[in-house]
Amino acid sequence: MKFGKTFETHLTIEWRQQYMRYTDLKTLIRRGVDGAPTESETTPDQLLEYYASFEEHFFAECQHELTRVNNFFLEKMAEARRKHGTLKLQLLATAHATGHVSRSHTRSQNQSRSHSQLPSPRASVVSMPSTSSNRKLMTQRQLRSAYTEFYLTLVLLQNFQSLNETGFRKICKKYDKYLKSNHGALWLERHLTYIAFVDRRPLQQMTIEVEELYTHYLAAGDRAKAMTKLRVPPLGEPTPPPMVFRAGLALGMFIMLALAALFSYLRRPPITDNIEAFMRLYRGPFTWVIFNFFMAANVAGWQRAGVNHVLIFEIDPRSHLQPATFLEIACTFGMLWTLSMLGFLFHDLINVTDPFVFPLALTLIMITLLINPLPIMNWPARWWTMRLVGRVITAPLHYVGFADFWMGDQMNSLVTCMADYYYIVRFYAVCWLRYSNVNSCFDEDMFVPISRCLPAWFRFAQCLRRFSDSGSKSLSYLLNAGKYSTTFFVVFFSTMRGRTDVSCRWLCEYVLQSLHVVLHHQLHRVERVQLSVGCVQGLWHLSDLAGRAFVPPGEARLSAVLLLLCHPRESRAASLLGHRVRCALPQADHALQYQDLRQHPGDNALSRFIWNYIRLENEHLNNCGHFRATRDIHLAALNPTQERMLEHMMTDPERRPDERQRLGKQYF
Repeated sequence: MKFGKTFETHLTIEWRQQYMRYTDLKTLIRRGVDGAPTESETTPDQLLEYYASFEEHFFAECQHELTRVNNFFLEKMAEARRKHGTLKLQLLATAHATGHVSRSHTRSQNQSRSHSQLPSPRASVVSMPSTSSNRKLMTQRQLRSAYTEFYLTLVLLQNFQSLNETGFRKICKKYDKYLKSNHGALWLERHLTYIAFVDRRPLQQMTIEVEELYTHYLAAGDRAKAMTKLRVPPLGEPTPPPMVFRAGLALGMFIMLALAALFSYLRRPPITDNIEAFMRLYRGPFTWVIFNFFMAANVAGWQRAGVNHVLIFEIDPRSHLQPATFLEIACTFGMLWTLSMLGFLFHDLINVTDPFVFPLALTLIMITLLINPLPIMNWPARWWTMRLVGRVITAPLHYVGFADFWMGDQMNSLVTCMADYYYIVRFYAVCWLRYSNVNSCFDEDMFVPISRCLPAWFRFAQCLRRFSDSGSKSLSYLLNAGKYSTTFFVVFFSTMRGRTDVSCRWLCEYVLQSLHVVLHHQLHRVERVQLSVGCVQGLWHLSDLAGRAFVPPGEARLSAVLLLLCHPRESRAASLLGHRVRCALPQADHALQYQDLRQHPGDNALSRFIWNYIRLENEHLNNCGHFRATRDIHLAALNPTQERMLEHMMTDPERRPDERQRLGKQYF
């Protein structure tokens, strides 16, 4: 991979504008070389004057970039020192609070006088001034979380330091290569050697000190345990070969089983009375398969395009899932799904009298794999998913974050399958083993329309909560809630339509469908003005996930407007496909014929797959709704007096307790 691509992939998204403009400097070199006059068109003196002028302009740009990068690095270092001092104060105050006894920890005298300067722990308990002050102390869990985030910030700063230093060296080397000179190396040696941001010792020293403090106070002296919590996987680390092998093996097995199930269904279909039950019982679980396949593609696209989905979803960067893992999960569910179908089709050959035990076994196994509390099979990801679904279900009771309404929108693509989930529960709880003819078990009752309204209700409640929590009381939240409320009317009147005579059906269907489509699109246009180019933006990612677009300095690299200007053919194709998917979504989600088994969740999943690209990139570029998590630890800054007292506490652990108490009162 070329350095330009590595540079774009590994940079920290939140600091994008603060990095050196490597691509612009590289373009400047090429333009300078291509625009140089030939020897036949000009005199040698004029040619030398051109190159001297270009050299002056190029190194002036390099100096400007170097100053900007160095100033930002110095600001972040000063901020890191303040946070480090503040966290030290919190850590010491918590370690010596009433009821806390420090654990014994030995180290040599030379290490005690080194850069870490950790205070030696005492077995005795030091009392704090009052309960009111103690209530404001950070807990051990809060300190661990704060130090983990702070350590991640230091790692990102190290990455910023390394990428920019390498970028300046690469661009000067490229200058010497294209212009056949050594002035780039001379400029690099003269300006880059002694500048602050290339000195890695202060940042490394702070990183080591954070590791020792965390190990000593928060990990009971167990460095291996501490580094497990602190370490961040290297940027650009390739997917482990065993994971790729497992995913490829599972994909191959799923393809073979899917072909076997397809041919078996064509040659040996179920009996006529069981076809509807077969479709109902297997269509719902299939969404688990197809959504995980699309998530694997989404995550791979986000990573290749530089969209920081880990930060946007507030996922722990140490334990997030790779695209190969999503693919492995999808194939595993797919193999279970196809094996269950084969068992249903060939139940008589394997001496199973009741074929409906196979859909039941499939459902129970899938649910068990999801809610299994044992710390195996990607437990952090499963717990994150279950907790997120719980927050969506109880939407009015919680603050709505980006991941919450993202999951709510995923559920809106499962409107067709929500009724299938209800049919599965009702079939096995009420009808199974009681009726010989199972077709009557899939007749519509009052809970089917309710199940179809649930996804819209979740988003409706989230919009109202967002409106309640917003200080500006933005009208867009109410408009968005109104958009989802139209689903209730569509479901209600479509249900009533199925129970009325034919004379008024045509009028009700025409009026209500027209009203729903108009309101849905008008409110959606008011809420998101970028929808018309959003589909283009998302489809462009499907055709060019690398995201190679040239934009002026300071502009977003993945701009949909730029795409419309620079890629007319792709924009026209994406507009047609985006219009087809967006216009088909209301009819697919709110189909009036509930018994139409030809509806397939893959259509809705495809539209949601495209929407995921659009929405994540929009959030990544614009931080819509201010959902994006920040890496800042909001702690009060130390004043000079507190900093001096903190230094005394670090160097003299036997300092009088009243001074520590006074510092605690001043700080807390």
